[in-house]
Amino acid sequence: MQAPFADTQTDGDVMTLYMPALWSYIVMVSVVFGSGVYEALVVHPAWSRKPPESFRGFMGTPVSRMNLAGYWKVVAPLWALSALATLGLALPAAHHGNAIIGSTVCSVAVVVWTLVYFRPNVERFLTDGGGNAPPERLQAEARRWVGLNWVRLGLTAIAWWGALTTLANHW
Repeated sequence: MQAPFADTQTDGDVMTLYMPALWSYIVMVSVVFGSGVYEALVVHPAWSRKPPESFRGFMGTPVSRMNLAGYWKVVAPLWALSALATLGLALPAAHHGNAIIGSTVCSVAVVVWTLVYFRPNVERFLTDGGGNAPPERLQAEARRWVGLNWVRLGLTAIAWWGALTTLANHW
């Protein structure tokens, strides 16, 4: 089925770009998923175990010297843009399905949620040591942050699955 707004030449041009875009997106979502698993299993337990002491103690450890913020500042936008580009090329070429649509929605939602909630809070925890908040409140906030991060990682897993399913459907 050809999109009503695409002529044959445009459809061919879009298809030429679609597979490299899909592969780029698969690489990005795989990197993000792997990084997210590593952070959830190694990094987050290190800083969240007993706030506010663990906030302050984390900042001098080898793990904290990895410049995680710098890494995600580059990776997160590339991930979101690769998802949107892939979906944008899939729609006019009529090579879209629920898997790539769901994958893109999850990817963009995770990046937006990260910018709105996760990034500001982890920065407050680690840069300010939690500020002047009582330890009980910081412990509850850290537990909530870590719990919500598992939801975020689940959405990333869905995005990863959707990208791979889309590729599998084209072979």
